[in-house]
Amino acid sequence: TAPVASFDGRRRQSNEHLVTEMIHRDSTFQTDVSSNVIKANGNQTDVIVYLAQFSEFHSSYGFQKDSSKGSITGVTKLSKSLDLLYQHYVEDFPLCDVIIFYTDGPPGNETISKLTRNRPQLQFRELKGKWWTLPHGLRAIERFKWNRPAFSVGYRHMIRWFAILIWPYLAKEGYTHVMRMDDDSYLHSKIKYNIFDYMRANKKKYGFRMPVMEEAVGYGYDALIDEIDFFLTPPASLLLDLIDQIDIIYKQRTGDLVIHSTVVRLFLRPDQIQYFQDFTYEHMTVCRKKKCGAWVNTGCPQNGGIARGIGVYTDTEWYAFSNEVRDRFAGNSCDGSLLNTLDFVGAEDIRYCIKVNSRCRPYMELLLGIHNTSNETT
Repeated sequence: TAPVASFDGRRRQSNEHLVTEMIHRDSTFQTDVSSNVIKANGNQTDVIVYLAQFSEFHSSYGFQKDSSKGSITGVTKLSKSLDLLYQHYVEDFPLCDVIIFYTDGPPGNETISKLTRNRPQLQFRELKGKWWTLPHGLRAIERFKWNRPAFSVGYRHMIRWFAILIWPYLAKEGYTHVMRMDDDSYLHSKIKYNIFDYMRANKKKYGFRMPVMEEAVGYGYDALIDEIDFFLTPPASLLLDLIDQIDIIYKQRTGDLVIHSTVVRLFLRPDQIQYFQDFTYEHMTVCRKKKCGAWVNTGCPQNGGIARGIGVYTDTEWYAFSNEVRDRFAGNSCDGSLLNTLDFVGAEDIRYCIKVNSRCRPYMELLLGIHNTSNETT
């Protein structure tokens, strides 16, 4: 089992002045964080967060389709993700909050009732006003002059939220560690230890599950478990502040994974970063256009996939599971873009990081040589 550490509340207090400074550094941060919201679990310091869209229409990707080109809603994906999250983690380690943030209007009462049933940790919060707005000096009408204008202003708000704003928001609420889940990310096997305590006990500040190819720095990370103080403390906080001030999130559509990866590689030692490998995790984007790049047809995996947890399956079980995944894409002409190996099924970007000549391979080998959970927790 993974080691368990006690929490020292003084660490949160020591950075309180930095949180206050970050919140008030800009005219867009003039009000407190949702002071009328009560934390679901009392004084918990760990939180799992989603940012969900509940409609069929996505602001940047249009109407949402599954791999068989059938219509799906944000609720469909989120419900599946929550079911697997609770089954494979929260039911065993309930001392964390789960927050579903939303921006496009609240879900209906029936949806709230369904998703919160027997889940006392779960709460919904709307992002609005100071936490979901353009930085000073930018106007939405200028969007079509920005790089990659197909991505909506709302999509760029999402990037800014996860890259810049989430840290002071959650710190003000008293949280010290956060795990990010997307509504289409799924835990397919048990996490057999308290993942937040593992981070604390081993003095890890940043954890990820899958390396993915990204623009600018070459790769990013998927499934993030973060120590919030790291992003609120110089030098990381100073770089994030600069990134926010020069507006590259909006004007260049610089993604949150690129920003995270840059900050982490610049300011953390490899022994402070955790590459989790002992649970099976899915996060896969399906191409919704006629073609995505040279090899990816509509209805085929464009990014991400399913990473096999070490020790989770026999090879025979994994073969059966991965074939079920491949069957999702039957008839979509995905043979050239759908990879199926003993460790992974999905798009090319994940496998790229294990190639000898890839830009991320040397750093991944360094991380694996320093520390991993594959031998410690299974």
